Amino acid sequence: MLLSLEMKGSFLVKALLLLGFCGGAYAGSVTVEGMDREITINQARSKVPQGKKVTDTSCTTIEVRLDPRYRCTVIWE
Repeated sequence: MLLSLEMKGSFLVKALLLLGFCGGAYAGSVTVEGMDREITINQARSKVPQGKKVTDTSCTTIEVRLDPRYRCTVIWE
């Protein structure tokens, strides 16, 4: 199916408008790994740019040679 140049341009403009309206909701994130969950969360939070608001924090436990490690992600806006 071949699209005319006008249809391609129209699609591109609509896609850019959609990204412009939705793109601002997610500003940034940082992921850190460590051996202690609380310390790992604090290390990740220390990397959030000054003045930004943390909106979510999540951690995943990873077993490494029978020892738990934590991969924690902090999201900000």
